[in-house]
Amino acid sequence: MTTSQRTRHAARAASETAVNILLVDDDPTKRFALKTVLAPLGETIVEASSGADALRQLLRQEFAVVLLDVRMPMMDGFETAQLIRQRPRSELTPIIFVTALDKAETDMGRGYELGAVDFVFAPVVPAILRAKVGVFVDLYRAQQELRRYRTQLEELVEERTTALTAINRELEAFSYSVSNDLRAPLLAFDGLSKALLDDYGGRLDDRAKDYLQRMRRASQRMGSVFDGLQSLFRVTSGDIHRERVDISAIADEVLDELRVSSPDRNVSANVTPGLAVSADARLVRIMVGNLINNAWKFTGKKPDATIEIGREVVDGEARQFVRDNGVGFDMLYSHKLFGAFQRLHSQDEFPGLGIGLATVRRIVNRHGGRCWAEGAVGEGATFYFVL
Repeated sequence: MTTSQRTRHAARAASETAVNILLVDDDPTKRFALKTVLAPLGETIVEASSGADALRQLLRQEFAVVLLDVRMPMMDGFETAQLIRQRPRSELTPIIFVTALDKAETDMGRGYELGAVDFVFAPVVPAILRAKVGVFVDLYRAQQELRRYRTQLEELVEERTTALTAINRELEAFSYSVSNDLRAPLLAFDGLSKALLDDYGGRLDDRAKDYLQRMRRASQRMGSVFDGLQSLFRVTSGDIHRERVDISAIADEVLDELRVSSPDRNVSANVTPGLAVSADARLVRIMVGNLINNAWKFTGKKPDATIEIGREVVDGEARQFVRDNGVGFDMLYSHKLFGAFQRLHSQDEFPGLGIGLATVRRIVNRHGGRCWAEGAVGEGATFYFVL
């Protein structure tokens, strides 16, 4: 047994089903001879005695390949091939013409125009015919496997989509719970602590007042955490509405707002004009705002703070960036930057929840893009994103 035959037998053993080969010839003696030649392939040989009979067989089942005699009465091989190609189910089925005519008498050009993949001339060499047919049998079986995998993949995607839908509903319920059931006790706790300080502060010693202040700060910080969770949920739900978004204009607006809120800061900001992406405008506004706020915060101790919003093209890929000369970070911990509530600096140094960059990553992911950061301790940081 040859290597190709062993391969086919192994493939058949895996699929446990023989494929169909259609043999079309009006001469029963020739059909018997060809069937005998093809028998070692171990596939199912279906015989048709005319073009009309072949078309009926093609309506009933699929075939890996059709062996078609050129010279037949009433409807010759070329006419049959033309009708085979007109039917959607068989328009891509490989056709091998088998003929006793010599090459000079055969209109091979017309045969190839009608979709023939090959010609076999008499006298037929059995090994060559089996090899040619075997190629299309293997191809058909591979296509069937691909169809099966595709069906399984579609089913898996449907299952995962259903599961994700259920998870999103649970997240919505959790978000509602956070907004109402959990926030209310925190507000009450903070309010009662404030009332104690206001009404009985004069009777409390400094230590008791400090405890109450700590309790208030803890409840307020927890409330901020809930706000962060709500923010994360909002950017991961809802539909994406893509349009042309002017990043440069958004960056200028964010910087103007920061300058108004921190008039004592002297920050040199450079925004490259004409930066634009195709994205959801609302989400991009949140993303750019978080990146610039991040740069503004971590340059807070720099007397000569600089922030740059620009664009680079590397290996044909356009990437936007927000760069600063702030405190930077150790690249060893860069994997933590975009995690929710992950912080590389203490709360006393740089207050915050650790939610801004996590929000950035979720927005970028929703656009099918990617984001990453580069930096060094004391040398600033650059945050890149591709949408």
